[in-house]
Parts: sequence; structure tokens; C-alpha cells
Amino acid sequence: MIKKTIFFFLILVLSLSLSSSEQMYDLVIKGAFVFDGSLEKPVKLDVAIRGNTIVKIAKLISGKSARIIQANGLYLSPGFIDLHSHVDDGMYFSENRACLNYLKQGVSTVVVGQCGQSAWPIFEKADDLIELWSKEGIGPNAALLVGHGTVREIAMGMDDRPADAEELENMKKLVKEAMEQGAVGFSTGLVYEPGKFSDTDEVIELVKVIAPYNGIYHTHIRNESETLLQAVEEAITIAKTTNVRTNISHFKVIGKPNWGLVKEASAMIEDARDQGLSITADQYPYRFSSNSPYMRLIPSEGWRLKDQERLTILDIIGTLDHLRDEQILSLYEKTTPYLPISRSHQTFLDELPRKRLVEFVASRVFQAAMASGPYNIRERKLFLERLKDPRYKKLIEAQIEAGLNNAAAPENTIIAVCVEKQYEGKSLEQIASIKGKSIAETAIELELMGAKCVPLRMCEPDIEFIMKKDYVATGSDGEAAFFGLGWPHIRSYSTFLHKIKKYGLMKKTVSIPHIIRSQTSLPADIMNWTDRGWIKEGYKADIVVFDMNKIQTPTSVTNPHQYSSGVTYLVINGKIAIENGEWTGVLPGKVLTRSNKGSTQ
Repeated sequence: MIKKTIFFFLILVLSLSLSSSEQMYDLVIKGAFVFDGSLEKPVKLDVAIRGNTIVKIAKLISGKSARIIQANGLYLSPGFIDLHSHVDDGMYFSENRACLNYLKQGVSTVVVGQCGQSAWPIFEKADDLIELWSKEGIGPNAALLVGHGTVREIAMGMDDRPADAEELENMKKLVKEAMEQGAVGFSTGLVYEPGKFSDTDEVIELVKVIAPYNGIYHTHIRNESETLLQAVEEAITIAKTTNVRTNISHFKVIGKPNWGLVKEASAMIEDARDQGLSITADQYPYRFSSNSPYMRLIPSEGWRLKDQERLTILDIIGTLDHLRDEQILSLYEKTTPYLPISRSHQTFLDELPRKRLVEFVASRVFQAAMASGPYNIRERKLFLERLKDPRYKKLIEAQIEAGLNNAAAPENTIIAVCVEKQYEGKSLEQIASIKGKSIAETAIELELMGAKCVPLRMCEPDIEFIMKKDYVATGSDGEAAFFGLGWPHIRSYSTFLHKIKKYGLMKKTVSIPHIIRSQTSLPADIMNWTDRGWIKEGYKADIVVFDMNKIQTPTSVTNPHQYSSGVTYLVINGKIAIENGEWTGVLPGKVLTRSNKGSTQ
């Protein structure tokens, strides 16, 4: 009896040993050409995943797997990391939580809270957004930054003045609180209100707060045109004074007269890096800027006289100031998209001083864009009357020409949307020639019919010069657009695949491995993540599988809401988010907080 028991025990041990040698995986991707995140050429390999982790990489992986993807002829790389994104605005709402326009580009991680605007609404905390997204799920992983503009508005409103000692202390407390709750860094938008009202010393004091947390400082520098060099120098000074990792957002120079300045700016950055400072940058590969890139052909000063009476936000403030607090709050509740009003939201409103409450609600209710230009019938009437006066006509035409030449010049001003469809995609210069009219006359005619133009304010040589730098990552600067609504920048739908197709495959400006690195291991290194951005055993299973020969980016300035294609599979934290080019319906993303240093919670 004892011998029989021992025999069966040995058989059981042997069978367990044999089954353990047949390693079980959740997913094996077989036969793909693998870009691992380095500058090396791709190698044909199998990649095995268990849970949310890459557990084996080999030329041939055998063993059982719950799912096998045959990827022969396809390419595999780490999921793309968007180092500079504004998708947090759209992703706040459940309708856009998947961030589908980015998943279809192969993006697995986004860094949000950029340009001085915190990743969470002004009336909430980092904890609130982390809890919301962790509970309800998100498409890509997201790392959160606390914004300078947001904390400044909380501490002192939109006042155009230096912060006093108490206000600065309050801002520091807000930054520290966000870092304690899981934010990974701090951002500034020094060209926007209220960030532009600060001086360098204020920014330095706030950046110092994130130093003990090994946070990163992302900056939309103070100027990206004629004083670019001074703005870069300020960023270097902040990095040197605080010893905090610093990333210059959407590195470029705007305006035809300034083209070429990026060479001097790059030399300054490289000199600082040689001195041991951790300074990097990100870039989007397009010639036009702004998440609202469609601009007027006639500058605002051309539409009205300086002393002409017109509706401004001051009128709205003056009107609201006559209302009782409860009336003002009622008006706000009827216009805010953040419904229902949460407890923290209500507390924020209740604690605003009267003057701040009036200004806050006025700024949210007033739509400045609708108060001037061709859609304002009053201003349109007055504008047409002034055109009849030769003196004003000459002045307006001079303002138009000066504005165009400063931005991009007529040959680089593209008509994107026009009721006369034959002119869409043509430059203002081409259309003027076709019509046999002056540039200014053509601009006036097109503007009055509601045409939208896109000025190409950057140049290709600058874009390619920056792209070649080994410290410049890819950052779309895009948004989680509501599909079909508005006129977003095409970068929101195409940045990552556009860069591969245009600059890697077609122009061969840089190698494909260089591009893959710029949107995988480089941004991961910039963010100090040690478990993402590479195809390595032990790293998180954020993986994109794509068909290099089928990349399509149909989005255009005349029809921006077009999804890119070419991504066959996208795996985020081990879960398949895109399969055969389509969303699977899962929300596998995690909030990558400072406490877990980029690993999933």
C-alpha cells in the first residue's frame, strides 16, 4: 500500500513538472518584425504576454497560449507615447473616454495637463480625476501634470500682476498637494493668461516644489516667434536653478521672418545638456499650429476701430455684477458642461469671493469668438461702411497684408473651407491670381463668405532639423475631439502614423527606428518610466502591431475628422484595444501616478 502511494505521488509530481514546462501565456504575437525601441533595425521575433507584462521574447516561442496572433509581414513596437497631449479635456467626459482617435494611431499612453492647465477641472483635485478614470476606465494610459495657470487662477484669479508672498505660498501648496496625490510633474503656458502674468522667479519657486518628488517640468515657453531665444534661455535658467528635468513643449518657431531660429535655439539646448542639465523637447510634424488652427484672413483690428463700441467680457462682468449670487450661479449651472455639479465643484464656487465669482462665471459664459468678425451682423455692417471710405479701405488692406506677411505670407496661407469649393486647398496667392484681384481684396471677399484659412506658420526645413535631434520626442499637442464636431487640428487624428509615413517612408528624413524611438523609449526615458517604452521582458505589455505598407492618414484641413489606419492591433496593459484596425470596446488604460512611477495600479 505504501509503495503504491509513493508511486502515485511520483507520477503526480512528474505530471506537474511536465505541465509547468509547457509555459502558459495569455497572448503570443508571432513572427512580427520587432522594433524594440532602440535605433536597431527590426528583427523577426515572437513576443509572449502574461497578464499585463511581456514575459518572453524569442525567435520561436512554443507552449500553450490563450490567444495567438499571427503577425507575419507586420511590424511590432512599443505602444506609442504622446509626450504632449490635451486629450484630458475630451476624455473627462464618458463619451470620449476611449480616445479613439489616438488608439487608432497606436497610442497607448498620453501625458496630459499641459500648457499650464491641470489635467483635472479647476474645481477638482488630482485625486478626483484619478478616482474617476480608475473607476470608469480610459482608453490609453494617462500621466497627469498640475498646471501653473490653474493654480494661479485659484490663488489670485486672472490678475495681471506679480503674486504676493501669500498667493505664492498658496500656489506652492496646491502644487505639492497634486504631487502628493499622484501627479508626475508641473506645466506652464507662459504665453497664455494667467501664466503670462508671472515672472521667472515665480515659476522657479513653483518648479522647486516638484524637485523632491523627482517630477518633470513641461513648458510652453514664453515666446515661439521673434523672441524664441530669450524664451529658451528662460527655460534653461529654470532648469539650472531648480535642477528639475525640463521638457520644452512643441519645439518650433512661428512666423516666416523667424524661420531658422531653431538652429540657434537647439545650440543653446545642447550646450545646456553638455553642462549636465536634463533638457529635452517634443515636436509635432506639421507646418501649422494651434488646436483651433483655422484663422481669419482679416485681423481683428481690421474689423473694428479702436474707439468703436463693441461687446466685450467687461460688459458681461458689469452685467453680472448687478445680479445676486444665486442668480449668477443659476446662469453658470445652465451653461457648464460639468454636470451634475459635484460637491467639490459647489464648494469651489461657494468659496469664491464675489469679484472672483463674477469674473469666473463671465469668462465661462462669454464667447469672445462670436462677438466680432463676419458672423456678427453689427460689425459686418460697420465694416462694409468703412470700406466705402478710401482712407479706411487703404488702412484695412494694409492691416491685412501686414498680418498675413507676419504669420505665413499669402503663398503659405491655405484656404481650408470655402463655400466656393474649387478654392479649398489652394493658397491665398493662387486664388488672388485666379480672381485677378489683389491679396487684400481677395482676403476680404473670402472672409465675408465665411472662408476658413490655415496659415503655414512653420517651415519644413525647421521641422526636419528639429526631428533629427536625439532629444526630441513626438508630442501631438492634440485633443480627444468629439467626432465630426468643430474644426480640430489634423494632428489629433494622425501625428504618429503621419510621422512614420511622410518623414520615414516617403522623405526618409530620419530612419524608421529613429521615429519609433522618438515615440516610445525616448518619451519613456524623459518621463523616467522604467517599465514602459521598450519591448523587453518584464516591461508592461503596451504594444502596437502595424502594417507599414498600409498606413493611411486621410485627415485634411478640409475634412479633419478622419481616423488613421494601418494599426492592426494595439495592446495596452496586456489587453487588446484595437483588433483588425477596430476598437474592441475595452478601456484598458491606467492612470500612471507618481507613486507607482509609471507602473499600473
